This record gives sequence, structure tokens and C-alpha cells, in this order.
Amino acid sequence: MADIRVAVIGVGNVGATFVQGVGYYGSGKNTMGLWHQKVAGLKPSNVRVVAAFDIDPAKVGRNLSQVAGESTKKYHDIKDPKIAVSPGILADSNGKIERPAKASPNEFAKELKKSGAQVALNLISSGMDRTSLEYAKAALTARVSFVNATPAKVATNPALATKFAASKLVLAGDDLLSQFGGTAFHKGMIDFMVERGVHVNKSYQLDVGGSTETKNTMAERIRMLKRGMKTDSIGMEAPYKFESVAGTTEYTDFLGDLRNSYYWMSSEGFLGSSIVMDLTLRTSDGANAGNVLLDIVRAASAKKVKAGKASEVISAYGFKSPPKKFKIREAYSNFVSMFA
Repeated sequence: MADIRVAVIGVGNVGATFVQGVGYYGSGKNTMGLWHQKVAGLKPSNVRVVAAFDIDPAKVGRNLSQVAGESTKKYHDIKDPKIAVSPGILADSNGKIERPAKASPNEFAKELKKSGAQVALNLISSGMDRTSLEYAKAALTARVSFVNATPAKVATNPALATKFAASKLVLAGDDLLSQFGGTAFHKGMIDFMVERGVHVNKSYQLDVGGSTETKNTMAERIRMLKRGMKTDSIGMEAPYKFESVAGTTEYTDFLGDLRNSYYWMSSEGFLGSSIVMDLTLRTSDGANAGNVLLDIVRAASAKKVKAGKASEVISAYGFKSPPKKFKIREAYSNFVSMFA
């Protein structure tokens, strides 16, 4: 079966972990921790990273295997072909990187097309909304399916979604829902309590992390945007309204790629008896994203599903703010039925 050729945009902790995961599971020797062995009939060994883009001058021009090994925890030695990290697009103001290595949207589109990529993963930092949109438009020009892991309104842009569907390309997003991250776990717990007849009254989720993504989320605009997306995603799991707040509350540099999520859920059982949960979840941001991304790129390459329908099902399965929302159990069931 032909390989799925993937371009990684943003070689941070998530991009680096994804690249390591493709190598680790692609050998076929390892299955522990792999969510789905096959998606759309494709194995991890069918996934091949063919291009990488970034604006950090310390990464651009260097071999992807070296950059990925330095950008996050080293899980696996990467033995890739000599893929050099190319300059990316920058359409937002950026004061964090001195002299960023930039390419124009046209230059990026040409390089993307030249790589032969079929799917582009947008894994850049939150808050770079214009940049994410430019990447999506350039991917459309290069006729490459696009996956938006950021909160930028890309997949939920009706005009852009129509253009991708007309070109028979998948457009999936927005804001990645990790395999067992804070929001997925919160949604799952609310779903389970409702199913067991427990009435949820209030809940909150507070996240503390040490990644660059968490640091960027501390900007008030981004923090409130992501809080709204997470809260809306969690609230839909109950057939009634309940008070809920979810969001990143603090950046702690020494945590690195790790994230601590704190939950408190107040509910009522039989005869109004009190049921309160106070929980802590510790996970790795990069690794938590890897399984979902590996599923998404394989699903985006499915040959027998119309691009518009594939985009809808993939987005509901893998993202917090998809164009068409489903409860977590239904979204998963739809994805498995169509792809896995």
C-alpha cells in the first residue's frame, strides 16, 4: 500500500513527538501505547514524514532528526532520510524569536508541493491566527489536505471548508483534542456520570504545564479563547446546563512537556446525595497528541470517503471546536465506523 506523505509545520514538542512516533511504530515491532493499529486500512508503517517547516532560525536548515531529538523528550532515535527543516510562514507579530526564518505563502506552497506531501499538520503555537490561515490557504494552493491543531478558526471557516471540499481535500480542526488529555478526560467523566444517572451540578478543570504552548496560552486573549472552546466542548456532554469552567491557569517552566490537570466535580445521586470528585491527571502534551495525529493523517488519506464528510467526522473525533459537534462517545463511534 502506498505511503502517506506528511508535512509537519512547527517542530515543537508535539511535532517532534509525532516524528519520533512515526519512526517508533513504523517499524512494526512496537504496538504498546498505539491506539489504532489500522485506520482506513493503513498502518503506522504507511506514514512517512517528507517535509518540515519552522520559523526558528535555530531549527531551519538543520536535519529534522536532530531538531526533533532536541525539541522534546527523546523517546526514540529517528533514522529518517535527510529532511532539512524549511522556513515557514509568519503573518502575525512575533516578538519571541529574533530574526525569524520566514518564507512567503507562495514560497511555502511551492516547497510543500515539491515535497509530495498529501497532508500538512499545522502544529504551530496558539495565538498565531493569521499565520494558521495563511498556511491553510497555501496548502489549498498546493492541493494538500490540511489539519489545524491550533485554536485558530480554520476548519470552522465555511468559505475555506467549501474550497477544500471542492478540491477533494480534507480540512480538519480546530484545536486538537488529545488522546487522554485534560479536556478528553473531563468530557469522558461527565458522559459517564450522566450515563450512570448522576446529576452534574458544577465542574472545573485547571491545567498547569511547562511547554511553549502553555506559555503562549498565558496571553489573556488566547487563554480566554481556549477556555471558551474547552468549556463549550465539556458542557455539551450533559443533556442539561451545568456550571463549568475549564482552562490553562499557570505556566511552570520546569514541567517542560508535562501537564498537570486538576478536576473538581460536584454532583447529586439518589435522594440528592452528594457525590464529589477531586482528581489530578498528569500527562505529556506531546505524547498525548501523537496517537490522535497518527489516526488523523491516515483517515485524511482515505480514498473511498468524500472529502467533505471525512473532514466532518475527523474534526469531531480529534478536535475541541469542530465545524459540527458531537458528544465524545458519538464522535468516536462515527470515526471508528468510517475509518477504523
